[in-house]
Amino acid sequence: MSCLTDNSNLEKKIEATRKEMYTRFENDPDDPLILAVSQKLDKLLNELTKVQKN
Repeated sequence: MSCLTDNSNLEKKIEATRKEMYTRFENDPDDPLILAVSQKLDKLLNELTKVQKN
């Protein structure tokens, strides 16, 4: 798989996860899953940073 495809897939996952986090917050700011989704987003962003450095 090419680096460009990896970036594109990661960016799509990041946007979907970001959307999920915002939606959960808008529906219920006290939703306990917001933290888990935020942590997932952090991991994806770290992974994208790592891929872009190579």
